Amino acid sequence: MKKSVAVISLGKFGIQLAISLSQKGYDVIAIDIHSDPVDDIKELVNFAVVLDATDEKAMRSVNVDTVDIAVVSMGTNVQSSLLTTALLQKLGVADIYVRSINHLQESILMSMGIPENRIINIEEEMGEQLSSSLASGKIGRYIQISERHSLMEIRVPDFFIGKTLMALDIRRNYKINVVGIKRMIPHVDDQGDVQYEIRMTDIPDPEDPLQESDVLVILGTDEHIETFIKIGEEL
Repeated sequence: MKKSVAVISLGKFGIQLAISLSQKGYDVIAIDIHSDPVDDIKELVNFAVVLDATDEKAMRSVNVDTVDIAVVSMGTNVQSSLLTTALLQKLGVADIYVRSINHLQESILMSMGIPENRIINIEEEMGEQLSSSLASGKIGRYIQISERHSLMEIRVPDFFIGKTLMALDIRRNYKINVVGIKRMIPHVDDQGDVQYEIRMTDIPDPEDPLQESDVLVILGTDEHIETFIKIGEEL
């Protein structure tokens, strides 16, 4: 039986979470007090509704009291976040996750009985992820497309420069697929200055040597991608 999840507040984080959970097979109720984000997401989740999440009658009307999990993903409106959390507890929702934006809110949530591992400090987590990416300079955009598979941009490892995809045989040796290559193409503008255009090749030529500025778009299981990244760093 599929689990049901209520995602409350549809900012960037809430929308991404609701869509991702829906893709993973959860029954998702997406809730926001504004109509625009609800309209944006209504075709991508089981049910999306405009309502005030601090209104007990409205929440009961869409059966939030029966969901397995609720995620309170509000950002700066701490008061609404805390009131919504208290209401969810009153409704008897067993598993509640709450986004926190500062240590005071986190301490209040813990005093309300929300376990520390159910408090989401997205700013800290994103900061750590971003700092790691910037430090390596190797990893770009990342999209999870299933529970085990991801699509990722990664700078071409130094060992691969000058070699072809055919010679490297990445699919056999590393168990991942190169589904595209982003390449910096130089050209001279009207003033005689060299400018660079990013060109995406979605059907890579297996006999085209890889260049230092190339970005590989790779697809594979999370395990094989992680191994490939580590190997690239060690080569």
